[in-house]
Amino acid sequence: MRSSRVDALADAREIEQAQSAPALIGLIRKQLVRGFAWLRFASELEQAFRADNDRAARINRIALLVIATLVLLLSPLFDMAYFGVPASAAFWSRLLLVGVLVPVTLAALVWCLRRGESRATEFIITGQFAIVTVGLLANHVILNRYSADFPIEFVGVGYVAVVALGRVRSWVILPVGTALSVLTCVTVAGIVNASPAEYYHLAAAGVLALFATYLQYASEYVLRRSWLDRQLLQLVARHDGLTGLLNRHALESALATAHAHAVRERNDYSLAMIDIDKFGSYNNRYGHPAGDEALRRVAEVIETHARRPLDVCGRYGGEEFVTFWIEGRPNEAEEHAEALRAAVEVAAITHETSDVAPVVTISIGLCHVEQPQERDSLSAVFASADALLYDAKAAGRNCVKVGLFDRSETRDEENPEAAG
Repeated sequence: MRSSRVDALADAREIEQAQSAPALIGLIRKQLVRGFAWLRFASELEQAFRADNDRAARINRIALLVIATLVLLLSPLFDMAYFGVPASAAFWSRLLLVGVLVPVTLAALVWCLRRGESRATEFIITGQFAIVTVGLLANHVILNRYSADFPIEFVGVGYVAVVALGRVRSWVILPVGTALSVLTCVTVAGIVNASPAEYYHLAAAGVLALFATYLQYASEYVLRRSWLDRQLLQLVARHDGLTGLLNRHALESALATAHAHAVRERNDYSLAMIDIDKFGSYNNRYGHPAGDEALRRVAEVIETHARRPLDVCGRYGGEEFVTFWIEGRPNEAEEHAEALRAAVEVAAITHETSDVAPVVTISIGLCHVEQPQERDSLSAVFASADALLYDAKAAGRNCVKVGLFDRSETRDEENPEAAG
């Protein structure tokens, strides 16, 4: 049961993302024109960017924490040999680095492994960076009291590493990085007995911190710009450039997903083939630019009648459109289709040369599928809806013709000898 609900949510999410794309395309284009110098998008785009960024950053964040853990664990091998740490200070230094900072880093690593795509992960990474930095400064104070050296540049190196691999947003990491840089200066200048060489090392750490700050801003700006371009390219590739609805290829993919969902859940559904009446004469009378505008206006009406989570609509080709509705009963589907037909007529797009009505109208062939089964092919449902559309045209157009999907006909087509 739980797996079925997960599949249903995934299907709904996939279809909903496809259907909401026209508005998203406009939002992305507005964002590109407006710019994002402050590294913030409009709220809807910001949420999508954060979700994608958290997914993409998972491996980098894990690598960052693994490297930090190894460095902290290996530090006892070098403290006495290379940094001149006396044995009396080594115990306390190792206790801090290995006993405190390593568990903190491992905890952050476990979080990234188990819940790496959570929105809280960037705060976990930032928190781990802050704790380790404070721990390194505390280690510096401890070693200084024993006249031992500690490369304070490690603080700057840690900042650069977090910026390079952490994929944390600037508004999260930069305030923390700035505060830690100030804390580092205060520690060196006011707490420890700093030698002239110590200030040289502090200056080197400051240069690294400034580099990290610039790198953070520049990399996030490029990352956001590439994300917007990539999203726009993907969306435009799936949508009809004129109407903004799904194009033929994307429509067929979305319909296949919706059909598979309906089969799996045994939900009745209806597929409607829609044709604009006398559209050829409309183009001849008003010209193709006006015809394009009429197509856009009709598409807007169709899109407003296919906004539920599992609804699908798209441009099939020319002046033909397709909609897919999950419906409980045939009369509900017919009411939905009739409301769509009436809405197009109410839009009052003038069509003086039509012998159907003085305004643009549509004809609809609606095939309702009850208790869909694995053997029910989507192409057969399409064929039934198309036949009903021809019936609607033969009946005078500007009407809806509804029929139930007949499985016996498809069986006869598959087994002509048995039918004979």
